Amino acid sequence: MSKYVFDASRIDTSPGNLLSPFSPPADWEGGDLQYIQWLRKRYRVDPNLKQRLGIALRAVRLRRPLEISGNYSTVLLEIIETYGQKRR
Repeated sequence: MSKYVFDASRIDTSPGNLLSPFSPPADWEGGDLQYIQWLRKRYRVDPNLKQRLGIALRAVRLRRPLEISGNYSTVLLEIIETYGQKRR
């Protein structure tokens, strides 16, 4: 399957999924905080991740179905739900 054809309502955060921009490398062993740091670095350099994050943000704001799976699904959902809010 091409990385340009995807179901935008499904996001996988499992390490090693080459088709998901939210998936860290296969040998990844970091925790939630390390995942957030990795995601921030990737966001700065990966236009595919920026686009997919934008799609996910819009889906949540429009209350459309969004299925997030994998090791960091809870962390990513929190990021999506709080995106753009000021940090405390």
